[in-house]
Parts: sequence; structure tokens; C-alpha cells
Amino acid sequence: MPRDHLPLRPLWLCRVCADPWPCANARLSLKAEYAQDRTALCVYLGSMLYDACEDLTKLNPNEVDVAALYTRFIGWPDRFRRRD
Repeated sequence: MPRDHLPLRPLWLCRVCADPWPCANARLSLKAEYAQDRTALCVYLGSMLYDACEDLTKLNPNEVDVAALYTRFIGWPDRFRRRD
């Protein structure tokens, strides 16, 4: 499944819909791409979170809400956890 909804750096908005990345469509694509490896998804999102914190801090050093970014990048995969 191709990922069209990619981040526009350094703003971290979706290149297609301009929502904060990862947007809803990016999340669906990532969920499908990493369906068999949730750990790899979390590692990928963690690296994207690191990059976003770095980029956004350079743009607005006093305006970065790290907790909100954590929720935005890392907080959503748990909703897709398989319930066995």
C-alpha cells in the first residue's frame, strides 16, 4: 500500500491534506504497512517523533508541546492492538 500522506518537514504537516502528520490517512497506511510488526511501527514513529521535536524546536523554541507530540506520534498505535 503506497503512502501518499507523508510529512512536509520542518512543519510536520501532511503533504496531501495539510493535517498534522501523521494524519488519519497516514495512520491507516502505516497500520497496514506494519500490520505484522507493531514493534517496527513504534520504532519508526519514535524516530519520526525525534525528528519532529528537533525541527519544530528550531522553528518555535518556546512553542513545542512535547507531550502533545508524543501523543500525536506514539499514542495512537495502541488503538490498533489486536485483542486476542
